[in-house]
Amino acid sequence: METMTCPTCGYKGEVHIGEYHYIESGLQNVWLNGVEIFNCSQCGENFAFIPCVQELHKLIAQILLEQENQLSGREIRFLRKHMGMKSKDFANNLGVRPVTISRWESGDYPPSKSFDKFIRLFYAANMGLEDIAKKLVKDIFPKLKPGQKESPINFPMEKIIKEPCLVNA
Repeated sequence: METMTCPTCGYKGEVHIGEYHYIESGLQNVWLNGVEIFNCSQCGENFAFIPCVQELHKLIAQILLEQENQLSGREIRFLRKHMGMKSKDFANNLGVRPVTISRWESGDYPPSKSFDKFIRLFYAANMGLEDIAKKLVKDIFPKLKPGQKESPINFPMEKIIKEPCLVNA
């Protein structure tokens, strides 16, 4: 097992491969499998080394778009932030008031089934995912289930393509 110095307390901690609950995404239902995790036995510091975060978020977004459950508020917020949109701009693009976006994202009022579909298509169109948009219309939308609990996302890190891991300029 590899060790490293803890950035918080300076003691040695262990690095191992394991499963990591990735709440930094803003989602509570994402677990990364096969990721390097640092644990400090002295202060309890715990974090993961996550390569290619943009690629990871792109793949998480694809999973969210293709799920049969309606999007939760956290999932809508994730998609909006991944597009790099402020809630006001997102609201303007969807033709709703900013308070509506706030209510959706907080989970106070879920969007209608029609708006859920529109959010997915808007994301796919905005991110240049034409194949996903076609798949949504053909395969996912007919099966879309009303607001249920967020499904767990267990994501194997080997799915991330590490070669073209470039930061957008």
